[in-house]
Amino acid sequence: MRMCRFLIGLLLGAVPAAAGEGGDWRDRIVFTASERLRGEFVDWFRPRSGPRGANRYDFLGSRLRAGVSVTFPHLQLVVQGQDTRFAGLPDDAVVPPAGALGPGALYFLHTHDTAQGEPFLKLGFLTFRRSGLTATGGRFEYADGLETEPADPTLAFVKRFRIAERLVGPFSYSHVSRSFDGGRVSYDRPAWNVTAMAVRPTHGGFEVSANREIGAVGLAGLALTLKRLPHAPPADVRVFYLYYDDRRRTAKVDNSAGPEMDRGRIAIHSAGAHAATVIDVPAGAVDALLWGVVQAGRWGRLDHAAWAGAAEGGYQLARVPWTPWLRVGYDRSSGDDDPTDHRHGTFFQVLPTARLYAQTPFFNLMNTADVFAQVILVPHRRVSVRVDHHWLSLSEVRDRWYSGSGATKDDAFGYTGLPSGGRRELARLVDASIAVDLAKHLSCNTYYGHTFGEGVVRTTFAGAEADYGYVELVLSF
Repeated sequence: MRMCRFLIGLLLGAVPAAAGEGGDWRDRIVFTASERLRGEFVDWFRPRSGPRGANRYDFLGSRLRAGVSVTFPHLQLVVQGQDTRFAGLPDDAVVPPAGALGPGALYFLHTHDTAQGEPFLKLGFLTFRRSGLTATGGRFEYADGLETEPADPTLAFVKRFRIAERLVGPFSYSHVSRSFDGGRVSYDRPAWNVTAMAVRPTHGGFEVSANREIGAVGLAGLALTLKRLPHAPPADVRVFYLYYDDRRRTAKVDNSAGPEMDRGRIAIHSAGAHAATVIDVPAGAVDALLWGVVQAGRWGRLDHAAWAGAAEGGYQLARVPWTPWLRVGYDRSSGDDDPTDHRHGTFFQVLPTARLYAQTPFFNLMNTADVFAQVILVPHRRVSVRVDHHWLSLSEVRDRWYSGSGATKDDAFGYTGLPSGGRRELARLVDASIAVDLAKHLSCNTYYGHTFGEGVVRTTFAGAEADYGYVELVLSF
């Protein structure tokens, strides 16, 4: 709150000065507001024990945001508050050893209230811009991979939904989300961009009390993006480095066979790159992307060495009704093949928005192989439809089935891991989402996914099929 008072004081002091520079100071101020109201229904995998029907429930979540932006020739101030409210969270959907049965159970597990809500400072930062240099300090959102946004709309979509936030993201799918306290500096030229940041994440995700930062977790990174290549079609090429430091004394989730839970420090270096392009062809456009990262460091008492990669491609038929866009891909990450050695080989996803790549969030990109096919349709300029089919398996059968999106508070590790049972086949997921722009400031989004669980799921659960969906209205000004 000290930061909030400082920024508000600076705002009040800057307004009279702006009027003296010429022009109406009210032209420099923009107020924003949004409300997202979402009803979610869950029919999770049926546990072997616990109350009958505990895996079936529905709940309502509201996310209200209001903020102000003040812009000067080289300086911008942004302050935004958020209020999150829940109703109808399940109080019986955390069932050992299966754990939390879906997202509603995770919200309840953090606070132990079926109805909860709290206001907090979502954003509060100053940005200085001059001659290609941009420096931001305070509380802001950060998404790895989105240091720049391509001008080509197809390439921008690929980057936003198939590259960004694999390692670091604001977790905006959740009703709370996360922010970052710290600084970010970038230097932008027509052909390239370099961005550096050093931050600490706030509480959030499934933790409704999100005003404090997680002081024992730190993140620093550097990224160089080539926004275009000479004599080439639209392209986006990026190399990056991330350092994650976690000094919390929380028990780690891994496949260790030792009798004691490892509570030592996590210090992981991640270095990687991506390349994406879009090529015009007579009937439309072809897109392709490659993404990869290697990791090294310490995982408590163990050495850490891991990797992850993705190869995806698509074909957009621009001259066919509904402009179908067909995409296929293969995403895979390393797992740990020996729980008794002195090496941790499971890819660590850091602080991602996992739900971008796992629409029904029962898995993430850790120890996972994901083969998928996707079709995107635009039957009307106000309507878009997306249908996915995922074939999911574990990379290493001696490792675990992981889910989660990283640290959510001081004493919550942020990831869960269930036993594989010596099986590799995880599940098939079929899902569909529809987005409709109802009016200028109002949109409606719907999602439904059905999961056909296979051998890994049956190791823990009596019922291997699950349904998850929601309907949300978003009003924004």
